[in-house]
Amino acid sequence: MAVSTVQTEPISLVDRVLDFVRDRILSGEYEPGARLRLQPLAEESGASLIPVREALRILEAERLVETIPNRGARVAGISREDMEDLYRVRVLLETQAVRESPPMTEEEAKEFAEILDQLKEAAKAGDDTLVLKLHRQYHFGIYERTSSRWLATLIDLLWKHTERYQRLSLPFRHYAADHQHRDVLEALSNGDPGTAAEALRVHLETTARLVGDAYQQPSEQE
Repeated sequence: MAVSTVQTEPISLVDRVLDFVRDRILSGEYEPGARLRLQPLAEESGASLIPVREALRILEAERLVETIPNRGARVAGISREDMEDLYRVRVLLETQAVRESPPMTEEEAKEFAEILDQLKEAAKAGDDTLVLKLHRQYHFGIYERTSSRWLATLIDLLWKHTERYQRLSLPFRHYAADHQHRDVLEALSNGDPGTAAEALRVHLETTARLVGDAYQQPSEQE
């Protein structure tokens, strides 16, 4: 029993630190380029240095953290080019997931419509945290209906990165996004995944354009 405890405890600590740091990167609390010092992270997350180091290695593999020789770890930067590349690949993967979506039942369509109603209300209330949560729930509810586990896994990885950019578009996109989401849902409800995929492409490309318009390079801000 003692051996089992020794084996599982470091894993749970790494996961805890991983979630702690990742959430703060995605929310923008840890800004792009911010130094990630081991001791402060250990103190903030309530862990020792070993799980912090391991968590940073995982985040580096996810490309949310980068290590600079002789300077340590920092939050990976963001750029317009990176954002456009992310959305280009997202369009490929997510439209494919929609094309493979099985027929949607009337009950399923009703459940997705309720999510969109809640999303619209959260947008009106200016609750960005809830907006992002419901937005993800809607999209992944659709993507996870496919038979391909790899598609959903790869899409999830890209979403972790685009969350940092999505926040830039929130003040500009709610009205259009609601119509675009409902276009996707209507097509799927009618058993037309091809039209749904096209509607999703428009939605993603519109979002990327709005993010690009809102985004300013550091040199432009000075």
